[in-house]
Amino acid sequence: MTNIVIIIVFWAILFIIAFVFLPLWRRHHDAVMGLYARTQDDNKLSVNYAMKKFNCKVSWEKDHEDLVAHYTYQGGHFGLRVEKNTPYVRLTYPFFFDVELEYIEAVRNVCNHCNLNTETSKVVYTVNEAKGVVDVHIVSELLISDNTVKEVMERAMKNIFRWQRVFVTKYNELKEASQKVYNHDLEKTVASQARELFLIREQEMMHQSDGPEWHEQPADPIRLRYLLATAMGLSDIVPARMVITQDTEVRILEEPDAILDYDIRQALIADGDFVHRSAVALLDYYDPRNPVKQRHLTMDFEQEGKAVDTLYYRVTLSIAPLSVRVSLIPDDLERQNLMTSVLLGYDLTPSERRVEEFRYVWKEALGKQKSGHVEEMSDDERLLMSIRNPNFALAILQGKALFEQQRYYESVFVLESLFKHLQPSLDKMGLTLQGAFMEVCYLIGACYTSLHQYKRAAYYLQLTLPAHRMLYTQTFINCLVNGDDFRAMTFIESYMQDLQSVVGEEHFEGVSGEMHEVAAFMGFLKRRKAYLLVRYERYEEAETLLKQLLDDPSNSSFALRELAYIQKKKAK
Repeated sequence: MTNIVIIIVFWAILFIIAFVFLPLWRRHHDAVMGLYARTQDDNKLSVNYAMKKFNCKVSWEKDHEDLVAHYTYQGGHFGLRVEKNTPYVRLTYPFFFDVELEYIEAVRNVCNHCNLNTETSKVVYTVNEAKGVVDVHIVSELLISDNTVKEVMERAMKNIFRWQRVFVTKYNELKEASQKVYNHDLEKTVASQARELFLIREQEMMHQSDGPEWHEQPADPIRLRYLLATAMGLSDIVPARMVITQDTEVRILEEPDAILDYDIRQALIADGDFVHRSAVALLDYYDPRNPVKQRHLTMDFEQEGKAVDTLYYRVTLSIAPLSVRVSLIPDDLERQNLMTSVLLGYDLTPSERRVEEFRYVWKEALGKQKSGHVEEMSDDERLLMSIRNPNFALAILQGKALFEQQRYYESVFVLESLFKHLQPSLDKMGLTLQGAFMEVCYLIGACYTSLHQYKRAAYYLQLTLPAHRMLYTQTFINCLVNGDDFRAMTFIESYMQDLQSVVGEEHFEGVSGEMHEVAAFMGFLKRRKAYLLVRYERYEEAETLLKQLLDDPSNSSFALRELAYIQKKKAK
């Protein structure tokens, strides 16, 4: 009997120690050791404890010095990051929603609306440029301890599910209300910071063709004569008068040379900064092709934001059409309303620094080539090495970077000068330099296509066809189609006939590599042909081709839209 009593007393003491004294000591210990005394391992142990309470299986992995956990709770996939030297843990609910990139403005507005009302959670979005979608995530910063971890995490995850429902509901409401808005993304972006730009923005290097520099600097501005010649093709006009209005200031120029030599950045910029938000210039001039009638051109100057070393501004030019008269039919070229818009960059960075940066990259590329470490070259270094002349190498790198920034006029200025230097020696070039020449032709043609100057674009793009690159060919065909060129259908049918024996009639899945590219190119040709058939109102032929495309997952959406458009036209 005595032994039983001893055993009972022993277990009672253990029970009191385990469930009374230890929790009290732990609570006292946590209070004494302070907030930032909790270690990464402490937080990991607390999270593991909570996961057991939730009956969740958690997997841990190392990310540099952080610990990252993944688990599923009530059907939701969560992530949790435990960092060093902080008592906080970051709970994430990633990729719970995605939408097409064109609706980024709606996503942004809903995120802002939610974040004004959340406590610890924040709704954020990221842009997946490769897929063309916007992904939405919810992030929470949590302060946990051994005693509160379960309650804190459970409450946080319930809030995340609640804000997920709120976000989807608010987005659907806003999307429905925004269907009448033409451009769903109202956020302007100016000149992305591409890697190529880092190299060439540092420079106006070594040698350039004669004439004004398009990418202007304080000592080398863009004159009006170059803007008119490049943007509007007005290279031989005779100016009569120009009136420039900046806020309440009005300036009048009447000397032809003073007008053509006008430094266009003066409309908005002075002393290295913007001094006007917008300005308007009205130019009266005579065209030598019709010297009797005075023509009128309007130029609108607008700020487009600042970067670290560049001020961006946009110039929109519009020529007023002539009135109809006996000798001028309504469809005459002089009756057309010609308009274009160009983005310019005014660099503030000294040219010396750009020279040094480019020379550094050039020397790195040369060093890797001489040491046999070609596989370690970056894309920029490979491009530079493909053209051994440093002047030409820089020009193609600069033109490519400006093209990728959609700064087409600046890109054309650089690349056309390079084209002029390269074409006389084309027959003497090696294969590498010929490939670079084709790339120059493609970039110039793509620039003019984007500027809707399709005749110029077709000249350069047709030079790339012997390279047999699908990208070049697709751009050429798009140029013909968008420019309403009568040759478009002939080229398309010719390519389709050549590829028919390779791809066959049916679109097939599961292909990879080169055959996948060929099949995709055939789909592109069919889409372009269907588009032309609809334009020519050959609806029966178009419907036959579009019904074939319905069986191709990558082309079915296009086919459905075009078939619906045909039905609408037939109904009318």
